[in-house]
Amino acid sequence: MPDDADELGEVHVRVWREAYQSLVSQEYLDQLDPRRSAERWRVLLSEAPDGRQVRLLGLYEQEIVGFVMVGPPRDDDPPTPRELQVINVLPAHHGTGLADRMLADALGDSPAYLWVMEGNERALAFYRRYGFAADGVTTRHESTGTTLLRMVRR
Repeated sequence: MPDDADELGEVHVRVWREAYQSLVSQEYLDQLDPRRSAERWRVLLSEAPDGRQVRLLGLYEQEIVGFVMVGPPRDDDPPTPRELQVINVLPAHHGTGLADRMLADALGDSPAYLWVMEGNERALAFYRRYGFAADGVTTRHESTGTTLLRMVRR
């Protein structure tokens, strides 16, 4: 699995640059580096810190086009014992059902929570379809300065 880190780094940066253009500054997107992202993925894939589970179900013709990670909460006072820490799919594969399958495999219908960027209407609608609802808690995404909304499924 650590062998997938370079490809994951590339996909992760592409997702941000393609899907978050209207939500974060171009300056932030321009400074994203696939090599730095790959290094973070390499650590996650080889050490699997704190019980996180990475599932590389986002494949299309043997290429990674999406990924999902769930694990124990990273917050001090979590509303559920599991956090959907990331689910990303390249925009070219939106609407294919890939994200649906990845979410179902990673979480089933178990309770979980997640953080989503305010204004990310596509993501908000996706999570609502699976029973997540904003609970009024917000935080600030340190790197981008955007507001994150917490969504919970009990």
